[in-house]
Amino acid sequence: MSTEGHAARVLGRLLGCLDAHRPDPAAPPVLANREGQYLHLVGHSFGCRFLCEAAQWAAGDEPLTLGWSTPRPHDRPFTVDSMLLFQMAAPRDAFAATFTALAEAPVRGPVVATYSPHDRATGFWHVRAERRSGIGYAGIGTAPVPVSSIRTLPPDEPYPLSALDHRFVSVDASDLFVRGAGLAGAHSDHLRPESAHLLLSLADHCR
Repeated sequence: MSTEGHAARVLGRLLGCLDAHRPDPAAPPVLANREGQYLHLVGHSFGCRFLCEAAQWAAGDEPLTLGWSTPRPHDRPFTVDSMLLFQMAAPRDAFAATFTALAEAPVRGPVVATYSPHDRATGFWHVRAERRSGIGYAGIGTAPVPVSSIRTLPPDEPYPLSALDHRFVSVDASDLFVRGAGLAGAHSDHLRPESAHLLLSLADHCR
C-alpha cells in the first residue's frame, strides 16, 4: 500500500502467469470450462488503482505478462476480457495522466468505471486528500481516447453491445448508489443486483 511497495507489479506478474497457462475457452461460451477460462478484472476504490497499475505492468516488454472491437496483440493469444472499476479512488484524469499505458495494455475489452455524487469518500474526502474529486464521485474525466458515458440499467434491461464496446466507459450510478452513512457516504453501495448485471453483461458481450 506504500509508495515503495510492489503490489501492482506482483499483480502484473500474476496476470502474466494466468495468461501463459490458461487454454482458450472458445467453446462453449461460458465463463469457465474444462478447456479454459475467461479473465474479468473487478476492483473497488483503491483496489482499482492496483488493477490499473497491474495492467500497465502487463503492457511492458516482458514476455511473461499479459476483445471486442479492439484487436488482440498478435503475440498474446489471451487478454483481459474486461475491467470493471466500482467507485474508483483516483483523480478524474488518472487515465490520461497516470495510467497512460492502459491504451496499449492487453485489455481487449472495455475499462468501465461507475460513479455517484453520493460517494463522499471519492468526493468530499478525495478533494481534501488529492485536491480534486475522484472518478468514483464524478466519473472518468479525460482519457487517451474518447470516453463513452452511460447510465446503470435494471437487471431486466439488457446493455446493448454499442453501449459497452468502447475503451473507456463511465457509468452514472447516481440514482442507484445512494445508501451509506458516515464519512464515506455511498462509497460501498455497489453490492446490488444492478452491479452484477453490469458485470455479467460485460462477460456476455466479451466474445
